[in-house]
Amino acid sequence: MRTKLAAALLPAIALSGCLQSTTLIKVNADGSGTLENETLMTSTALAQLRQLTRAFGGADAKPLDPFSEDQARTLAGQMGEGATLVSSMPIKTAMGEGRASTYGFRDITKLRVSQVPARPGDAAVGFGAIGNLDAQVTIDLARTPAGNALLTLHMPGDSVAMLLSQTGSLNRRSGQVAPDQMVMMRDMLAGMQIALRVEPLGRLVGTNSPYVDGQTVTLFDVNVDALMRDEQAFNRLQSAKTPADMAEALKNVPGVKIAAQRDITIEFAP
Repeated sequence: MRTKLAAALLPAIALSGCLQSTTLIKVNADGSGTLENETLMTSTALAQLRQLTRAFGGADAKPLDPFSEDQARTLAGQMGEGATLVSSMPIKTAMGEGRASTYGFRDITKLRVSQVPARPGDAAVGFGAIGNLDAQVTIDLARTPAGNALLTLHMPGDSVAMLLSQTGSLNRRSGQVAPDQMVMMRDMLAGMQIALRVEPLGRLVGTNSPYVDGQTVTLFDVNVDALMRDEQAFNRLQSAKTPADMAEALKNVPGVKIAAQRDITIEFAP
């Protein structure tokens, strides 16, 4: 019973704003490549997780390490056919602790990438986990008549809505959020940031994402702190019905970059 209760409480802490997760997918023209993920959690949240484990697991409970190498290896097995763990190392920064891992894949069209980071304490941590099936990004790779590689990433929905809905913070049918609820959500989501980028290993020919830095294309990079501080933008997001509405609501929020298109195309020459 204690174990079940602890399992029910872990996601609530894990989905608080203590989580930062960034992912960079590097892809070759033949569809092979690597996925680099770095996930961090604040020291305070980690302490809460470990305290819960001790409280509900008893004196014999093993110390909790939600960012263990075993977790990283488990994630590799969930990322799709041909995915392997290339390297993994613990990291510690001023923000907190976590893990940086690199995974290799042979065929990007078989790669399982989630729009929402998996919860520490689940089977795996970071993008690429099976996680929420409704949040999975599907990927196609084709050739253009000119012989270039054309990568298409099909986004299942807008990343902000999916992220906040996991915490119960976004309900577009409820209208504007009351001030006391905004305060509570700011506390819950403080420090949360997620990002997903793609870097084609070749010459970038074009993309419909407006966020390009050299060879790197950003699908989304969301600083939830910045969003929660802008109450007007957040309330406009509540009523957004289309990707264009969402983009309009977020366009002036610093620290928030989201390609509004549901299908992100990236064309590159080998």
